[in-house]
Amino acid sequence: MANLMRFDTKIDRIAKYLPDLLREISEKDDEQITRIAVAAQRLERFAFLVRGVCASVLKQRHPHRLPGGRGKRDQSGLGIQAQMARLAEQIGVDRRTLETDARIKDTFFQILDETTLALAHTLAREYYVVALAAPEPHAAIKVALEWRSDRHYTLEAFRSYVRDLKRNVQPVVSDAHANQVSTLRVLIPPDAHRALLELVELKGQSREEVVADAILTLHRAAFKKRLANRKHDGHQMTLGI
Repeated sequence: MANLMRFDTKIDRIAKYLPDLLREISEKDDEQITRIAVAAQRLERFAFLVRGVCASVLKQRHPHRLPGGRGKRDQSGLGIQAQMARLAEQIGVDRRTLETDARIKDTFFQILDETTLALAHTLAREYYVVALAAPEPHAAIKVALEWRSDRHYTLEAFRSYVRDLKRNVQPVVSDAHANQVSTLRVLIPPDAHRALLELVELKGQSREEVVADAILTLHRAAFKKRLANRKHDGHQMTLGI
């Protein structure tokens, strides 16, 4: 409880002195400005997690479901929907945003230890939101963490990666060729995915076309190599080697 009070006091102190801090930034040197900006970024990336923990605790504390099914209003305001709506209104966000923050916490931060929290500020909230939609959220966010050191890596590239993971749709083909097409769903490492995206852009083809061409090219190369080896072995046998 004492730690929570100190935390609340520190937040209030930051808010109180924020106007002075903003005015004084122009007087700081470049290194100090950089440190302030980095600290602000860390605060921003921890904020959604703090909201998520608060929302998650409320959901566990008020798991009430109203009896009687749909159409019955929560007049007393004891249900979880009312609790979440009240908190969302007080902090100025949409209730769905708060519920997503709770899902992020419950999915990726079940254990709030130093190791887990050390990674929390390295990714923006949007990456966790996108990863929630992946078939395996933990595997997806691990990929995002591996990619974070690549300055060319973007949120849109991660969205594309997750979309590829989710796709499990049979390609639209004519009936005559329907039995000749199959769906391939595989997990590929980040560097291979980046190479795939570059090939899509360079060749102006779809991902499916690029992957199919790559498989066929690799197959032809392997077949030619096998033929060359057989010819070489046959030549050696003819010479009696």
